[in-house]
Amino acid sequence: MNVKKFEARTMKEALDMVKTQLGPDAVILSAKEITKGFGLGGLKSIEITAAYSENILKQKQYVQSRMPENDKNRFDQMSAKSQKETMRKSFEQKTLSRKAIEQTLARTQTATQYAYVPQKTTGYSGASEKRYIDIENEVSTRPNFAGANSSAKNTVDAQPLTQQAQKSWNTMEVQSLKSEIDQLKEIMGQFKQNMSQNNMPQNFVHSHPGAEQGVHFNLNAFYTKLVNKGLLPEVAADILVQAQTQIDPVKLNHEQYVETWIGKYILNSVPVVSGGFEQFHLFMGPSGTGKTTSMVKLASQLVLQNKKRVALISTDTVKVGADQQMKIFSEILNLPFISIRTPSDWNKIIPHLAQVDHVLVDFASLSLRSMDEINYIKKMMPPIYDSIRTHLVLSAKSKDKDLLETIQKYEALNITDLIMTSLDEATQFGSIYNIVRKQTKPLFGFGIGPKVPEDFERATAERVLDLILELTRASKQQDQSL
Repeated sequence: MNVKKFEARTMKEALDMVKTQLGPDAVILSAKEITKGFGLGGLKSIEITAAYSENILKQKQYVQSRMPENDKNRFDQMSAKSQKETMRKSFEQKTLSRKAIEQTLARTQTATQYAYVPQKTTGYSGASEKRYIDIENEVSTRPNFAGANSSAKNTVDAQPLTQQAQKSWNTMEVQSLKSEIDQLKEIMGQFKQNMSQNNMPQNFVHSHPGAEQGVHFNLNAFYTKLVNKGLLPEVAADILVQAQTQIDPVKLNHEQYVETWIGKYILNSVPVVSGGFEQFHLFMGPSGTGKTTSMVKLASQLVLQNKKRVALISTDTVKVGADQQMKIFSEILNLPFISIRTPSDWNKIIPHLAQVDHVLVDFASLSLRSMDEINYIKKMMPPIYDSIRTHLVLSAKSKDKDLLETIQKYEALNITDLIMTSLDEATQFGSIYNIVRKQTKPLFGFGIGPKVPEDFERATAERVLDLILELTRASKQQDQSL
């Protein structure tokens, strides 16, 4: 026996769900009214807990599979009693045709099994010359090999095979029914025990997405939409649970109002860097995230748009030729470029950087899987403790798990904020919101393409909201349709 829980607006809707999904033999264990919200305006729904037999459910599915499409719809709209009657007639017709074949085979097998060949026995005159006994139609005598003086009966009543098969079938039905009743008793005992401890059983299945996280069924469509946009289930559920507690229950049915509330909530919960005018900007991150390119784009903006004096520095001594690309860009932008090979080099160049507005420093791309790599990065950092900002550059194409693990590894280097790149190649942007919710690191900027410096922009909460909900794309499609 299995148990499921359903939630619907009315009792009729809940019972229809039980009948359609669990079959006509489902047993209602409990039914109660739930009120979500406070006061007279709280939303009410009906919650039903039902038990069902997997065998009966499979029988129903089998009967439906043999029906035309029109009959299937009519069958679903029948009452539970009518569904049971239809299933019974269908299985009776199948059983009758199969029973006739079994009886024919049984007669043949019985004739062979009970074939009797008479033997010559002295002192016994009652031996039958009949070659076989038809146990279906007559009662026959069999020889008594215990001797002529034995008091045992010489006749044996041949029980019809059909009666034996029916008796065996009834016994199997009773045993199956007893087994299901025992399982139902065990489930009910666990249910009562968990209810007394305010602990619902884990095998209870809810009827709408997000129900296990506390999302009301009126908001399950928004839950599905947010998850499809790339938000983690627990993050999407947290937003909607907040909506349930802060929105008037009457307004939860207004789709546009709820969408507006979700948009405002995301805007207010996205941390972004508003200033970022420190002198030293350190760029760190794993390989392939566009760390060096982001640094060059920011330098170009500071020089061309903000008219700042900028110096470029590379501390990467791990990758061969790592500073060649940066050296080429520094020549194009007419910026000073310095390559740091040892920590002592900082003491030589820091006095000459006093007249520079911003110093952008590139570090080696490491995964930080060992303390040696962490200590190497720390050793190559400038001996400056004020006016410094450390950027961790990540790719928007990465999975949530990989992004969170990378942030945790770089925590040892006192990361200040995040730069997300590859926005032009990613298909979902929910991961951006997931990491700022999980790690509370503010966003500094976005890399949105290969162009320098056009494809780098400072992060805003409005941009994050647009990326997640695709507001600009939806507006363009609507304009094109008009």
